[in-house]
Amino acid sequence: MQNPNPQTNAFLLPNFCKDKSIFFLIAAAQTAVILLALMDAGVRPFDWQRLSLMTLHVQWVCIVSAAITCWLRQRLMKLSTPMSILFVWCIFVSVGFIVSCAGQALVYATFKTSTVGLHTLMTGLIAALILRYFYLQQLVINRSQAELRARIQSLHSRIRPHFLFNSMNSIASLIPSDPATAETAVENLSDLFRASLKETDEQVSLAQEVDLARQFLFIEQLRLGSRLSVKWDIQARPEKWRIPQLTLQPLLENAIQHGIQQCLEGGTINIRLYESDKTLKITIVNPLPEKTPTQSQSRQGNRIALQNIEHRIQSIYGDTARISATKTEKEYICILSLPRINNRSLQKTR
Repeated sequence: MQNPNPQTNAFLLPNFCKDKSIFFLIAAAQTAVILLALMDAGVRPFDWQRLSLMTLHVQWVCIVSAAITCWLRQRLMKLSTPMSILFVWCIFVSVGFIVSCAGQALVYATFKTSTVGLHTLMTGLIAALILRYFYLQQLVINRSQAELRARIQSLHSRIRPHFLFNSMNSIASLIPSDPATAETAVENLSDLFRASLKETDEQVSLAQEVDLARQFLFIEQLRLGSRLSVKWDIQARPEKWRIPQLTLQPLLENAIQHGIQQCLEGGTINIRLYESDKTLKITIVNPLPEKTPTQSQSRQGNRIALQNIEHRIQSIYGDTARISATKTEKEYICILSLPRINNRSLQKTR
């Protein structure tokens, strides 16, 4: 998942390049128009034509202002938060003034300064309310993401000692009989922990991630021996994709802990990486143990592990990433879908 710069994280304006933000902007503006029309109906009869003209005016202001803000987003991100909000508010007011002038000329063939001034004032008030709401909403989202990353880091720190102790025991048993393999295991363990100390959202090439996964599996095979076998099917182009570091490792750890370890005879983990609809698909299939009294506990642990992985990818990609799991009588199938996102696009989703 890469290191976003702090300035990007502190940017609290809505991303008007996204469909959801534009939809809410239009819906909020239309709600304000309806409320104004209903308030005006208490003074004079309700006028559908006036409501239509107000709607046309407000929606033109919203759409054009959102388009300009989207176009200038990268430049606005370089400004401080108060300055960027003020700049966007000025965009809304300026567009409102221009649309009001154009409406007066095209619809009424006249120009009334008082009417244009009133429309511009109303545009400024509505824009201030909407931007204030977006500001508070984005503040809550950023705070939630920060708390989520802290929980993920805390979770990693709880998992690593358990894996470390098992690995060190395996290495210790190999030193007298096979020192070369023990040395390779130490190097692999060092690489894994070096990667785990980096930011949870740092991105690496797919080839690097596969190498880390192979190193993890090498260490686990020392512990499990012939009970663990792995089959790789890599159809995706490694040079094309960059994914969050240590994406495969927790999925494989989940497959081993809740699948291979629970089977008396072990089994095979099938790993497939391929491209579909501009997304990277990662499919991991592991065998399931026969029904035992501890099976319900294993299922609960499996769900918790997948939820932790889901929280991590959503904290980085948002709703564009997906993870799903299905179970047959003998197999557990986990499918992870990651979009192709470059550094700049990833910053925009924050």
